[in-house]
Amino acid sequence: MMMKLVFPAGDRPQMLLDQGAFRIGSAANADLVLASDGIEPLHCELQVGAQGVRMRVPEGIRVLVNERPVEGLIALRADDTVGLASTRFRLLDAAADAGRSASVARSDDAGETNATMVRPVVPKFALRGLSGELFGRSFPLSASLSVGRADDAGLRIPLESISRLHARLTPAGDEVLVEDMGSANGTWLNGKRITRAQAVHGDEIRFDTQRFQLLVPGQAIHAQAQPARNGLRWQWLAAALVVVVAGAAWLLR
Repeated sequence: MMMKLVFPAGDRPQMLLDQGAFRIGSAANADLVLASDGIEPLHCELQVGAQGVRMRVPEGIRVLVNERPVEGLIALRADDTVGLASTRFRLLDAAADAGRSASVARSDDAGETNATMVRPVVPKFALRGLSGELFGRSFPLSASLSVGRADDAGLRIPLESISRLHARLTPAGDEVLVEDMGSANGTWLNGKRITRAQAVHGDEIRFDTQRFQLLVPGQAIHAQAQPARNGLRWQWLAAALVVVVAGAAWLLR
């Protein structure tokens, strides 16, 4: 289910939510930056997964859902209204709302229409599974994405070898920040175990034995094995030269 945030005051554009974690607050690195009074650096976090949308509210921070205070980890539903200080937004089912907009656009009864057509946003990055049960599947990466075996993980890998919160991936410009979150069996980038590193298009990211490739949709992957093939070709040429020299020496005896 594709969800979106709508701001009734009209001061912000609609925000589509793909699977992953979306941090909301006044910090500059938040996925949704709110600079109004009363907003904490990390005011809350939306966790979007296959089970729906959950909101995590840090202890001591005031958040309203349908004008009632909430705390901890709660589930959100379509049409819920969330209040953060003076800011309000609604959580809507993007597909259903797009259908309503299309219906209005087709209506001949109105001389004009104020409907806004919602178009899917292509994520900047995607993860493609290279092994296991997730082989061949692609996962959009447009915001911070938690990886682990926990039910609320943005990318859930239900294996005992995967920690509950194994790693976190955060897009940053043309790169993705890969952070191991203290997992037992490690996070690997191009075969090297890492704690924190930057990944780019075409890189292989591995969580224990589960392999993924980082992709930029629509961008080709350039072959990186050419140097190895060139090295192998020179090894064959060198071996052939040894055979020729040895044969010549035998004929001249």
